[in-house]
Amino acid sequence: RGDLLVEVNVARHPIFQRQDMNIFSTAPITFAQAALGGDVKISTVDGDVLYTVKPGTQTDTKIRLKGKGMPGTGGGEAGDLLLNITVTAKPGWERNEMDVYSTVRIPFTTAVFGGEALVSTLYGNVLCKIAAGTQSGTKIKLKGKGIVSMKNPSIHGNQYVTVQIDVPNHLTPEAEQKLREFEHACGLNKNRQGGPNGRSAA
Repeated sequence: RGDLLVEVNVARHPIFQRQDMNIFSTAPITFAQAALGGDVKISTVDGDVLYTVKPGTQTDTKIRLKGKGMPGTGGGEAGDLLLNITVTAKPGWERNEMDVYSTVRIPFTTAVFGGEALVSTLYGNVLCKIAAGTQSGTKIKLKGKGIVSMKNPSIHGNQYVTVQIDVPNHLTPEAEQKLREFEHACGLNKNRQGGPNGRSAA
């Protein structure tokens, strides 16, 4: 009799890619986990394991989990699991190296008269002073509220907060009248086109 020749095709895994005994995969982590560090759950061929991510981790950071690849053959060593970190976006936040960028919305009156605004940081909320006459787009620098350096834990980046002014959509007749008086007192209506209701004057 002749021999039976069987061709084996290994199906591609949706998560893992194999090279020899090593396995390659990606590990998504949150913006906060990347900035502050912490335990993340990593899927391996043997099940889930916890891995402690260092503060300051960035997208494309490489992690090697020794012995978590393909099982060794003939008593040999198991391969490794090589992970590529991807950091998921956090709405309203951006990161550039160790610095982070966010926005804060303040009422129109706070921009005019000054006051305080509650700003979210990676380490909790802080009260920031708002100077009278603050313009939309003004940037506030929060020193040391950025991301820690992976090389030197004593060094932190900064947080830059862009101020956005909330303009009221609806005014009561009394509030509108007061605003008209303010406009007139400041001489702001000289270049305004239109009649009292915003319509063009005939």
